Amino acid sequence: MSRWLLSAVAAVALAAALAACGGSRNLADGHPLRLALTEYRLHPQNVSVSTGTLTIFIHNYGRLTHNVVVSRDGQSVAATKPIAPGDSTELDLSLAPGHYLMTSTILSDEALGQYGTLIVS
Repeated sequence: MSRWLLSAVAAVALAAALAACGGSRNLADGHPLRLALTEYRLHPQNVSVSTGTLTIFIHNYGRLTHNVVVSRDGQSVAATKPIAPGDSTELDLSLAPGHYLMTSTILSDEALGQYGTLIVS
């Protein structure tokens, strides 16, 4: 097989793996959410949890600084400080049932696609 073909196959496999990471996740009671940040993406992008305390472990895998803000109806509920590339932080929340927005509010992150939903039931 040619080197070009091997490179193309590897690129397709990597793209498929990354695409799968951005999907939805249902968390069992008491399990933490592991949230990965990259340029303009949250992984997983859509999360469903039960009411109660939720711990979010956040790691910035990107090359730029990002943050995470959890809001409901336009009102911030919790936020991290800016997270430098390669750094991690933790956010502990106790949320009422409802739909929440998770986003980075640094520069144009949200407009460029760095957001997700958190559904608490």
